[in-house]
Amino acid sequence: MSLTSVLRTAARGLAVFALAAIVGSTSLAARADTIKIGAPIPQTGPFASDGGVMEKAIKLAVEDLNKAGGVLGQQVEVTFFDIGDLSPDKLQAAAANLIDRGKADFIVTGYGGFGPDIPAFCPQGVPFMHNDAFTSVVDMMNSMGCTAIFNASDVESAYGKVMFDQIMALGHQFPNKKLAIVHGPYEWESGLTKAMADAAVAQGWEVVVNEEVPYESVQWQGILSKIRDASPSLVHIEVLDAGLTYTFLQQYFDSPVKGALVNAGYAASVPAFGDVIVQGKVEGVLGMTLSAQLPGPEGDAFVKRWQAAYNETPPWSLAAQLYDEVNMWAAAVAKAGSASDHPAVVKALKEMSYKGLTGTLKFDDRFKIPTSDASQPAFLFQVHDKGLKTLMIGTKKTSDFALPDWTK
Repeated sequence: MSLTSVLRTAARGLAVFALAAIVGSTSLAARADTIKIGAPIPQTGPFASDGGVMEKAIKLAVEDLNKAGGVLGQQVEVTFFDIGDLSPDKLQAAAANLIDRGKADFIVTGYGGFGPDIPAFCPQGVPFMHNDAFTSVVDMMNSMGCTAIFNASDVESAYGKVMFDQIMALGHQFPNKKLAIVHGPYEWESGLTKAMADAAVAQGWEVVVNEEVPYESVQWQGILSKIRDASPSLVHIEVLDAGLTYTFLQQYFDSPVKGALVNAGYAASVPAFGDVIVQGKVEGVLGMTLSAQLPGPEGDAFVKRWQAAYNETPPWSLAAQLYDEVNMWAAAVAKAGSASDHPAVVKALKEMSYKGLTGTLKFDDRFKIPTSDASQPAFLFQVHDKGLKTLMIGTKKTSDFALPDWTK
């Protein structure tokens, strides 16, 4: 199934408020001495790269909890369910297997369907934490009265403004105030870039190109011609498909606009983009991620722990975030005194300010975490020396921007 079909299916799922439960894979082993949690993640299909990070982060958090004595003296057991293409039927099957059959007391995922996950898990009343980061998903959660579902991040419009403000704070002398935007047709892409454009206009910029591209029939030549003719000083592409993003960049580098910076958005932080980074093919490109481990002893220890477990550096897109979510739930259970008392755990989550690797996790009255320096700051980074270098964490500058050779 193509990425376009996946996202269209997910978008249709936003309107679905009741679906029949489907029974799928093997249930969790029933052991009275364990607390069981479930993780509906994409282990196959177009999102499997991110799904692999989700799985590693959740496993690592559970392993560390168990080594420390578990939760309330009980060991934690996790079962994963493959939601593949993020379709409504996969999410319903996940709910049936993980909760109805598996008796999970907590559900955690990086992103669980961009909408179909809400009607699948809302009726269950089991604490469910995700990072869909869509305004429409947060709206659905609240309109359905899903008091046990938590979006452990902010939404796309907030990140669009933050990202533009971060780029402006780099100290770069732009040759003009012209912005070119290229984005995909789905909510993260269109919502984020609209907020970015609004922030730019408010600061006296002109949006000279604003092109929406269809995934399955995109032709970069015409769009690149418009960008070159407009001579912007900032080019932003927000297309979740890392392959399409890379194709755009390679064709852009054939004849880049003199003096223009290029921001590849969230796609630059996902593991699937890592191959072109380590090959040195996108040096100097900017990117962002919603959250990552903050610098300091705890963040450094997490990196070492991940490297020891997986022989790799933790990806910035989801690794520390999922580790935090599992541990925040564990802290809520400890406060509630029981993992199976779901209302008490939900109450603890609502009231809690949890200091984690990515910042302070505190849900607002819409069950999301507003991005800010005081909560969970977003990261702006640059591809540098075949890796990622942090430039901004929230409003704080962490290192100097290096002007790429291709801009000169």
